[in-house]
Amino acid sequence: MNKILFKNGLVYYHQKLSSLDVLVEGDTIKAIEEKIDEKDAQVIDLKGKLLTHSFIDIHVHLREPGFEYKETVATGSKSALYGGYSHIVAMANTLPCMDNEETIERFEKIVAKDACVHTYTYSAITKGLAGKELVNMEDNLRHQIVAGFSDDGKGVQSDAMMKAAMTKAKALDSIIVAHCEDESELKPGGCIHEGNYAKEHELIGINNESEFKQVARDLDIVRTVHNRYHVCHVSTHQTVDLLRKAKAEGLPVSGEVSPHHLVLTDENIKNCDPNYKMNPPLRSKEDREALIKGLNDGTLSVIATDHAPHSEEEKERHISKAPFGIIGLQHCFPLIYTYVVKTGETTLETVLEAMSAAPAKVLKMPVEFEVGSKADLCVFDLEEKFIIKKEDIVSKASNTPFIGYPCYGKIKYNMIEGKLTEF
Repeated sequence: MNKILFKNGLVYYHQKLSSLDVLVEGDTIKAIEEKIDEKDAQVIDLKGKLLTHSFIDIHVHLREPGFEYKETVATGSKSALYGGYSHIVAMANTLPCMDNEETIERFEKIVAKDACVHTYTYSAITKGLAGKELVNMEDNLRHQIVAGFSDDGKGVQSDAMMKAAMTKAKALDSIIVAHCEDESELKPGGCIHEGNYAKEHELIGINNESEFKQVARDLDIVRTVHNRYHVCHVSTHQTVDLLRKAKAEGLPVSGEVSPHHLVLTDENIKNCDPNYKMNPPLRSKEDREALIKGLNDGTLSVIATDHAPHSEEEKERHISKAPFGIIGLQHCFPLIYTYVVKTGETTLETVLEAMSAAPAKVLKMPVEFEVGSKADLCVFDLEEKFIIKKEDIVSKASNTPFIGYPCYGKIKYNMIEGKLTEF
């Protein structure tokens, strides 16, 4: 059986960084020790490079079925592989929507054929994401590929519908993963944060209330139902405060933050470029500071990319007409390491926890970095500098504002169940 020995790594293990060796035999981790000598193993001397459990992204858009011109399971999962990920969970806003067993089974077959990382999906909460009728949650959850329930792309507007969904999810010991957006707060044509940039460029803004008002409503329901509940792509300081209070109460809630909200604010938007348009939008400096504080104190336990591919033609429209969303899988870690860790705003350990063990815990994935567990490992050179270039992007799409950004932290290896990819 093939053996690979990673020597002299800076290894993130048991929530701390240590100088360790890691031995892999077949698809399994056989040893994690200060010094391992294995004569018949292939030795990879890491020379102090970072080794960690491969990352887990619980919020991506793979677009298949229905929008294969934007992205496919094959291209999206390849982007994940190049970003150091071993597990990803796709959102349900496909065409047809992931709201029935037939579509879920079709997705399972595509994943079995094309995915190069472990790939899951959410079932929709409501049929067609329309917010009118619950899906058959019990039937959809029978499929192991279904990780929970989300209408991401839309907020569930009806209080009664969300309470019914939470009650059913509680009975099934599953999770509601919520895109929080109160449509009564939205103005037609809203495209960026309701701040100075919007005013200066005569663009229609999106206020903070559109997010945190629905979060507040949902948390009140959780206080009654006591179901597992996760907030997608938190962007406002008010949402962070609400989640912090709910967690202090002992409620079974969690929240995620996306790399673009950690790195950028609306002040970074240039030339009304539609590649700075995402939902929720880039917010204020005050909001960004609150997100980083929430990451540091565990209020926001998860980093998730909200990887959202679009075609060039779509993203070349005026910012008010272009679709929301940017890609994020391939360069999430180097961006956060360079622009949040190296600046001293958070620690490397905090980021690694939020990109691996924490998302697994939220979705109760049986994933861990221990002797005897599957060998899902990635290696980054924290000293190697590179520039994000369009021609190096492996996603089918290239809609990102980060092209041209210099970064530290270049991926060197990603191992999925013992299968090693070298970059």
